[in-house]
Parts: sequence; structure tokens; C-alpha cells
Amino acid sequence: MPHLTLFYAPHTCALATRIALNEAGADYQLQYVDFSQNAQRSGEYLALNPLGRVPALRVEDGTVLTETVALLAYVAQRYAQAQLAPLDPFAFARMQEFNNYLASTVHVAHAHRPRASRWADEPASHADM
Repeated sequence: MPHLTLFYAPHTCALATRIALNEAGADYQLQYVDFSQNAQRSGEYLALNPLGRVPALRVEDGTVLTETVALLAYVAQRYAQAQLAPLDPFAFARMQEFNNYLASTVHVAHAHRPRASRWADEPASHADM
């Protein structure tokens, strides 16, 4: 049985972690979170990930990690033999610097338009985004 479970939904940034797991040769299973059924807001999923988002990664000891940048760092370090990240601390920090920029600036800037309801309730605000 796989040691890792990746909770994902299609067309989300969970794809980055899935790619990293594949590149690392990790033994993992996928757990679909059905956004069309609002599964990310279910009590069961919120107990796993109180943020109600994907990706989430249940690791070997049963604990759960969230947030793409953290998951990518975990996979890179857990499967160091795959050489997904530099071993040099400064080079690794530079990689994290770029990954954080993508996650906190680029991704957020483009996420407003298709998912405006995450940030505002009024339809006019959605149109503004």
C-alpha cells in the first residue's frame, strides 16, 4: 500500500505536487476531492485540512502537509535521490524564493478571475476581479 496520499482536484495547483511525486518515483495514491460537490468544505476533509483547499499530502506517519511550496520541498527532500532540488542550502533557498513568488504572487494574481467568490460575495466585485 502506498505510504503517501495526495488529495487533489483537477485543474488546481495540486498538479505540481503530483508531477513532483511522479518525477521522484514515489509510491503514492490519489484521493479525489470533488469540488463540484463542495467536498473541500465537508467536515471529513476539513478535519484533514482545515484550510479546505488542495493539495494536501498525508505522509508516512499519517500527518498531513498542505500548501504547494511546502509539499514540493518535502518531496524533493524525502526523495533526494531524484535530484528534484539542489542540496546546497543557498541554492535550495533560491529555489524556494522562486516557488514562493509563483505561489504567493503569480498564482494569486491569476486565481481571482475564475474563483472570485473566494474573496468577495457581491457579483459586481466578481466582475471587477
